[in-house]
Amino acid sequence: MLPPSDTASRTLVRGLEILRLFSAQRPVLMQSQIAAELGLPLPTVGRLCRALVTNGFLELQAGSRRLQLGPEIRRLTATVPPDMNDDGRRWMRSLNEHFDEEVNLAILDGAHTLYIDTTPSTRRLGVNTVIGARAPAHCTAVGKCLLAQLDDGIVRDRLGPGPYEQRTEKTIVRWTRMREELAHIRSTGLSISIEEFETGLAGFAVPIFPRTADGVQLALSIAVPTARLQSERSGAIESALLAGPHFYRHGVDDVAK
Repeated sequence: MLPPSDTASRTLVRGLEILRLFSAQRPVLMQSQIAAELGLPLPTVGRLCRALVTNGFLELQAGSRRLQLGPEIRRLTATVPPDMNDDGRRWMRSLNEHFDEEVNLAILDGAHTLYIDTTPSTRRLGVNTVIGARAPAHCTAVGKCLLAQLDDGIVRDRLGPGPYEQRTEKTIVRWTRMREELAHIRSTGLSISIEEFETGLAGFAVPIFPRTADGVQLALSIAVPTARLQSERSGAIESALLAGPHFYRHGVDDVAK
């Protein structure tokens, strides 16, 4: 029998080997697949997976017995600086400095948005998004922006047929309406959410291209309290976002004309 320390080390290594099997190409796995890949008995894999689920490193996919990476992995991932070029980072800073509104960077996490970077506003009335926070993708500007980068079939698989959670009276809850919204976002290149997620809050978002080296789609958003959202300010934000990283080079006055 292995000494207790060796047994614990072996268990840890096997747990890490399980986590390494998951990738963007294989986001979900069955326990039987894991057992076959690692050459381990199914009961052993079951025991290891239960421990990983209990501790938040794996979770069961909604409505199935398939496993996917859990909230602890997402939390740890959110602490890693995003893979974005210098133009993109200067763009974030320029938007934040010019409008003095919160600018967020996010990725898609199943049917949710995961915020991986944020630049806060200095104003007293602000949004205060926390890195690592998650929000429903169907009712946030950045979430709808990221969904619009996927085929409708994939989006419906992620969101389900509906009705979706209604956060406010303006939330889109029907699939047919969501499909129309995503088509509009694809045609304009801009996603807007006015009090769909929370009363008194508006959001504007655009996708960031190219994708990261790992193929992850990023999106950038500006969150604004509706109390500060006059039509002229809204138009300036939309123009700056659609201008992309060139915004910081040319200046908002040139871009928004």
